[in-house]
Amino acid sequence: MKIKSLFAVVLLSSYGVVAVGCNTAEADAKRAAIAAAVAKKAEEEKALGEQLAARKAAREAEKKKEEEAKAAYAVKVDGLCVLPEKLPKKLAKACDAVADANDKFMTRMYTGAALEKWEKAKQTQLGMTKAQCTKTGKVEVAACQMNAMNAAQEDMKKALPDIMRRCIEKFGSA
Repeated sequence: MKIKSLFAVVLLSSYGVVAVGCNTAEADAKRAAIAAAVAKKAEEEKALGEQLAARKAAREAEKKKEEEAKAAYAVKVDGLCVLPEKLPKKLAKACDAVADANDKFMTRMYTGAALEKWEKAKQTQLGMTKAQCTKTGKVEVAACQMNAMNAAQEDMKKALPDIMRRCIEKFGSA
């Protein structure tokens, strides 16, 4: 775009030089018009550049805000995923406690249609919860999940999958 502007200035300037021999007042007027057009184009390009810079800054600020929110969420989930003071002794009982905590979590966090949906699917979901818990083979994972679900507040009602996953990550590995 700048090359086109520069080309136009050079072309029009050379036209003004050729016209000088004919009428200097007319040539001066043309040069002034060209200079005004070039200045106007430069101002437009500067304004466009400023608009683009402002948009980019806004996008970057929004991205930073989203990243900070994700980091805060991860910290909150991680803070919930801790072991209770007393660990269960047997995995089967611990997994039963996880299923019970899952049911209490859902009935505490949801109401209306969402709760009705949970009540209809509860037996299947709790069976899968117990199976996943047993599959981890770690009492610590079960204790973490149970503790986190019991401690979760209203603002963490959508965090259940993240809570379950984070407990497995923290306490499931050898």
